[in-house]
Amino acid sequence: MARDVARQYVAPRTESPWQEDFNQVVRRFFGDADATLAGAFSPALDVEEDDDKFTLHIELPGVTPDDVDVSIEESVLTIAGQRDFYQDKNANGFRRVERRFGRFHRAIRLPDRVDSDKVDATYKDGLLTITVPKAESAKPRRVKIAAA
Repeated sequence: MARDVARQYVAPRTESPWQEDFNQVVRRFFGDADATLAGAFSPALDVEEDDDKFTLHIELPGVTPDDVDVSIEESVLTIAGQRDFYQDKNANGFRRVERRFGRFHRAIRLPDRVDSDKVDATYKDGLLTITVPKAESAKPRRVKIAAA
């Protein structure tokens, strides 16, 4: 769908070599929308770490929590889903589309010493926040020095 929308600003292809030249000029001016919108995309991600946990912040504006799947398998955290094109708009009216639509997928290898049974995910205002607690063995601990 996004690929079709991105091509709306370009006149239909003809056999004329001049038409292809014109299309290239338009793509250079507006950017190569096909390259940026084609296929699945990876949403932006920030990773924060403290002594007890990792916190991942994933941008998913326009996506409902029901359209997101979060899973962990063999120390790989996967976020996948779909962002659909505007439901109340006709694609023919758009001249430029920079937001990405369609399937998205992001896979992050977690460190070995995390507690994958206690992973928590929340969603608010287009931001998915995933908290991955560290296993007790990974947390820093203070070693008491015995007096001899």
